[in-house]
Amino acid sequence: MRFLYVSNQIKNSVLCNAVFYLHNSDIIWYNTDMNTITSVISAESGTKRVSKSFEIALPETYAQISAADKTFSVPTDGFAVIPPLTAYCIECGKAVIITVEKALLPFKEITVIPDARGEIAKIAEQAQFYAKSQLSKKELILSSLGGLLAGFATAFAEDVEYSPVTRTVRAEILNNLSNVTFSLEATIKKLPLNYDYVRKLFQKEVGVTPREFLTRERMQLAECLIKSGISNQYSGYTVSQIAEACGFSEPLYFSRVFKKYYGVSPTEYENK
Repeated sequence: MRFLYVSNQIKNSVLCNAVFYLHNSDIIWYNTDMNTITSVISAESGTKRVSKSFEIALPETYAQISAADKTFSVPTDGFAVIPPLTAYCIECGKAVIITVEKALLPFKEITVIPDARGEIAKIAEQAQFYAKSQLSKKELILSSLGGLLAGFATAFAEDVEYSPVTRTVRAEILNNLSNVTFSLEATIKKLPLNYDYVRKLFQKEVGVTPREFLTRERMQLAECLIKSGISNQYSGYTVSQIAEACGFSEPLYFSRVFKKYYGVSPTEYENK
C-alpha cells in the first residue's frame, strides 16, 4: 500500500481496489497492484489492435476509432476508454494508446469522454516520459499515474465539465459528423429551451458556438482523412467522397469551407 496525493475533484472517483479516505485530507491509500500503466505507444492511422486490458486512446490529432461496425469520433479535447478484449482500428489520425492493467473502470464499451481542461493529456505526457525512462522504481510512478487516469476517466465520464444541454448538443454533433442530412438547427430546436440560450450556453462552456464546433470537427476530420493516405478505407477517395464522409452534400461548398479554414484547397493540401 502506498500514499498518493489527489485533487478534491476526483476524491469520489474509483482509483483502486482499496481506498480509505482520511476525513477531509487529500491523502489516500491505494494498492499499487491496480491501475498500473504497462505500455504507452503511438498508433498511426490504420493500426488494428485487440485490447488485453483497459486502454486509454488520446488523440494527437483528430482521430476516428472503429469497433464492431461503430465509428467513434475522438476530438483533440477528448479521449476514448477502450474496454478489455475489444477489437478496434484507428481509422484516421494518430493517438497515444495507454494500457492500464487491472483498471477498475465502469465502461462496458468504447466511451469517448471530454478532456476540456487537458488533465488526461498532462497525465499521458508524464506516462510517455516515465515509460521510456530508466528509473529503477518507475513502476511505482506509472501505477500512480494509472490510478489518476482511472480516477479522472470515471469522474469525467459524468461530464462534470458540461451542462446537460451542452453535453446533448455536443454528443449529437460528434455522432453526426458524416451525416449529410444532419441539421444542427433542428437538433437545437428539439430541446425545450430558447435557441439563443442554448447557443450562448454552449459557447460559454465549449468556447465556440455549436456551428463553429461542428465546422471545426468536420474540418479536422477532413484533414485527418486527407492525411491518412493508403492506410485505411479512405485511400484513394476523391474530394467528393471525402466531402460526403465529412457531412457535406456539395463538394464545391466543402472545398470553399476547407480553403477558408486551412488556407488551401483540399487538393492543394493533399499535394503538400
